[in-house]
Amino acid sequence: MPHTAIANVKLNWTYFCLILASTFLQGSSFVATKILLSSMSPLWVATIRFFIAALSLLPLIIYRHLKNPISLIDIPWLKLFVIGLFQTAGVMAFLNIGLGYTSPSTAAILMASNPLLVVILAMLVLGERISIRALVGLIVAFIGVVICIGVGNTHSAGIGKGEVLVILASSCWAIATIINKKFNLHLDPWVITFWQMLLGSLVLFLVALFSQQPFTLPNSESMWLTFLWLAIPASTGAMGLWFAALKIGGAIHTSGFLFLCPLFSAIITYFVLGAVLTSQELIGGFLIGMGIYVLSRYR
Repeated sequence: MPHTAIANVKLNWTYFCLILASTFLQGSSFVATKILLSSMSPLWVATIRFFIAALSLLPLIIYRHLKNPISLIDIPWLKLFVIGLFQTAGVMAFLNIGLGYTSPSTAAILMASNPLLVVILAMLVLGERISIRALVGLIVAFIGVVICIGVGNTHSAGIGKGEVLVILASSCWAIATIINKKFNLHLDPWVITFWQMLLGSLVLFLVALFSQQPFTLPNSESMWLTFLWLAIPASTGAMGLWFAALKIGGAIHTSGFLFLCPLFSAIITYFVLGAVLTSQELIGGFLIGMGIYVLSRYR
């Protein structure tokens, strides 16, 4: 086998291993959060999770700063705050509260429709255009979302409070993506990640404080292990692996694999919580996955 062919095989294996590991960790976060919500307040789960996740990045940030020093005056604090407001505070506040009213697998499916919202906002805000094939993918994914949440289905509970909150979380994620692209910050991605998570967790702290939700911590050894899994591997680890995959495969192609998250979430939910996806969720999820794949391939 030629040297270039061997290199491509290794590259593909590396890329797919990164994708599988990242999406598995992201999928596990929905289940871990659902478990923690049985003994912790939603906003405090989000606050403490991302504060610890940010702190776990501190050694790397210090190392990067020593290699490429940057003055605190030169950091675009307002832009980082806005990104953190949507990416961490908005997403996690709506998602964690929403998970109290819906299943982890349903939440994961709705969150995986994020690229659909990104494309719509990119067209409206950034003036980007998409191909006819991508437009077909957009329509298919939208139909999948409608089926998944049961709009117009008289035999199901339809769209409820949990689904609305998760859709708002996904919308915040899409807005943060567009804002990030609009700002085009010339900072190390890990520096952006650290500050937006830290600033976002501070916003969550204020929201949790004024919401008067009782401050709670994990109340058992198993809950602490679940929380530490959520805060570090399923947050910092998942994000780092995702960035590495993006560097190899690019944003458009890689985003098509985001639908692996609800697949892993459904599998983990079945083995940990014993919950099974309904036929409606399976059909809707399949259409969302197909639509997003077409979007990422032909955008």
